[in-house]
Amino acid sequence: MIITLENRFFSLRSAACFLVEGGIIILSVVGSYLVFQGRPGTPSLPMDYLLARAILIAFFCQSCMYLLDLYNFRLSQTKGETFFALAIAIGFVCIGVGLLSQAIPKFGVGGKLYYLSILIASVCLLVWRLLFELYLTRFAPQENILIVGTGEVARKVGEEVRKSQRLGFHLAGFINAPPSTNPSSVGDIGKILGGPSSMNQIIENRGINKVVVAITERRGEYPVKEMLALRVAGCQVLEWPGFFEKLSGRIPIDHLAPSFFIFNDGFRKSRFLLTLRRVVSAVVAAALLVILLPVFLVVAVLISSDSPGPVIYTQIRVGQNNRRIRIFKFRSMRNDAEPNGDAVWAVKDDPRVTRIGRILRKSRIDELPQLYNVLIGELDFVGPRPERPEFVEKLQQLIPYYSLRHTVKPGITGWAQVMFHYGSSIDESKEKLQYDLFYIKNMSLKLDLMILFQTMKIVILGRGAR
Repeated sequence: MIITLENRFFSLRSAACFLVEGGIIILSVVGSYLVFQGRPGTPSLPMDYLLARAILIAFFCQSCMYLLDLYNFRLSQTKGETFFALAIAIGFVCIGVGLLSQAIPKFGVGGKLYYLSILIASVCLLVWRLLFELYLTRFAPQENILIVGTGEVARKVGEEVRKSQRLGFHLAGFINAPPSTNPSSVGDIGKILGGPSSMNQIIENRGINKVVVAITERRGEYPVKEMLALRVAGCQVLEWPGFFEKLSGRIPIDHLAPSFFIFNDGFRKSRFLLTLRRVVSAVVAAALLVILLPVFLVVAVLISSDSPGPVIYTQIRVGQNNRRIRIFKFRSMRNDAEPNGDAVWAVKDDPRVTRIGRILRKSRIDELPQLYNVLIGELDFVGPRPERPEFVEKLQQLIPYYSLRHTVKPGITGWAQVMFHYGSSIDESKEKLQYDLFYIKNMSLKLDLMILFQTMKIVILGRGAR
């Protein structure tokens, strides 16, 4: 079953898998206790104490599995990758629970009960994962998607549907409409099943759940009569921009008319939401600045000892309503990183980054001084990352709708940062903008919490830094 959550398609398969695996781990602990119950050396535990220990192990294990993307069904993993990820998760559970048992014995799980619980949970999780993967790829019900159109837009929609197969979507094929469109543009993505006149028969024979209209030109040979007949007959007919947005988590800007932004739902921010965000951001930023002061001092000493130059690096960025703001970061590059004063994109394994700077970037510690920007109201915790004016001028000329990202306050982290890697080119900035526009359109406290949660995962794993 697929639902819509924060304007994105969300498969309940992820939630079902999480709950089942939590149950497997808890039952493994309880079952192990029942095996040894009454035997010499086995302590007598009330059921609530036992369940508390079982939930603790499940928390350790499933947190690791989440960090290793085992609940992200948009990613396809081989059996070997799944086995390796499970082995790492179980390994961390062994270490974590073992240390906890030593530090706080009454909360730990020790002795034979500990080893048998881990063994049973490991075997059951591996068997479950193999069976569940078989179910996903062979037997799970899928929503059959029929795409009307064979142009570039139809190709992009088709590619996104194919990426989401493990979530429960299946690309049934394409309808060659209008007939003047070159059908070869989607030939390697899926089959062209026929023309508009045969849609009724195709929908009936192939069990189509959704018809997505991916035609940008509405004049001429647009199949109005056929599409109207489908809609009146009760078939679910969707326009491609909204469907693509929910499927991918981004708003496509190519071939998108301004009317999408003018008449579509979203993009409206309540005054209450904005006020609440500002108050919470200021309070949390102030508290973190006080708590992290010792960390700031240690980092300052490390930066000073590693390379000459200031500890704090300041840079002008473009904020809300195109206002210039000065953001603060711990310096992670050599002091002569831009000797001529020209703005330069950061690249992977950038040689300008210092030894300490590489650690700061990987852990995102270099961003911590921006808490001051949050405190004074120039940044939010979540929002589009502010860009340098030199880049903004060029990007606004080359990328449509780029200026829309300045309608909200920028953030330390954002939807583009957790969904896409670091952008260091025009094309990558264009891709990031699509995620930024999705966030601006669907901004909410729930989405903010989701982004912050994902950011913690990225920081722990050290992903995406340059």
